[in-house]
Amino acid sequence: MVSTILIVGTFIGVVALRDVLFKQYVEKQSRDIYVSDSNGVVLGQAISFDEHEAPRIPYIDRMVPPLSPDPAHRNYRALISIRDDRFTTREAVYYDGANCTGTPCIKAPSDENEDNIGIDNIDATGAVGYLYKSQNGPTYAIGRSPNGIKGHLFRDTGNACAIPPEAVKSRYMSQKVVTGSPCESLDTPTTTSTTTTTQTYVADAYTECLIGPGAPELPGGVVETCSCPTNYSDQNDVVRAAESEIIAAFEVGLRGLQGFVGNALESAEILALSVGAVCCPSGSVLSNTGLADTVAYTILADAITTAVTNVRKQDRALEDLSASLTPQTLVCLGETTTTTPGTGSSRSLVLREAVQVLAPDSTDNALAKFTAPFKINLPVDASSDDWVYTLPGKEGPNN
Repeated sequence: MVSTILIVGTFIGVVALRDVLFKQYVEKQSRDIYVSDSNGVVLGQAISFDEHEAPRIPYIDRMVPPLSPDPAHRNYRALISIRDDRFTTREAVYYDGANCTGTPCIKAPSDENEDNIGIDNIDATGAVGYLYKSQNGPTYAIGRSPNGIKGHLFRDTGNACAIPPEAVKSRYMSQKVVTGSPCESLDTPTTTSTTTTTQTYVADAYTECLIGPGAPELPGGVVETCSCPTNYSDQNDVVRAAESEIIAAFEVGLRGLQGFVGNALESAEILALSVGAVCCPSGSVLSNTGLADTVAYTILADAITTAVTNVRKQDRALEDLSASLTPQTLVCLGETTTTTPGTGSSRSLVLREAVQVLAPDSTDNALAKFTAPFKINLPVDASSDDWVYTLPGKEGPNN
């Protein structure tokens, strides 16, 4: 009786264990993603997906000199994304010929200075992979393959590229989303991004504080001040920047006053006339168009009005002043800045020599034997809570 119970119990335990192990295997089939080519050759297990939802697999390069069993030999990983028809990498391969032909070259690991322009053709957006610096090895990139758009794997040798920077004509940017070849022309030196500032009228400037008598004390010890209205700010930096032009315009106006120069100067000195503040609505800036003539004219006109009491002589002096200077209504402008991205690649393109990554015991590229279209395995028809009944001998993928 005891033996029967033990035997039955053992049999039930074995069956339960078998079902648990099979359930785990089924779940693993649903969870793990493998990439294979059109012939069913498995390239590897996906460890992640890129921004285009293409599976990524690490390729282990065991052919970097010095080769094993040299103690200095090291294996390195290349991170490759696999789309249905091609291989892609973050890094690009550069060529001295049009259409990605000629001598190939690659940037050094984690090199943002040479080329940080990604597939959107904007600075600081891509074309740099940080895996290779972290493993202290060469940079890997997908370059042009002889037939089609599948792509071949390249790595840098650590030596300087044989072609001068100005000879670089194209780059194979495998990460681009295009129907054909991702090769793009590259003219060096390239154009850098440009910034354009557009100005629009906001309001006339507040000029009531432009010229003042040096803030003399009023009776009772109160100092007369002039300040910008609420929600306005002074534009003293703009006025100071035009100081030399204002002085030159002042001298031109003086020469045009003829006999009234002495009186005007004396009046200006007595009243200690000075340039005050010009105010603009907050967020806007003072236009410097006509600023020098307007400020000089205002100073001299104020001096003439104070020094010359004869109305006819005063009008004549102001006419002479107007003939020499052209005052304008000062205006405040709003500024809108627009940045236009540059074209092409980097500013210097100091690159490294690139060679093809070969398959072990072969003269072919490591990716040459794989044929598109590429595909991934599908999850099995079972959820994590389902028990799958399987007859003995029917476990596994070969039933």
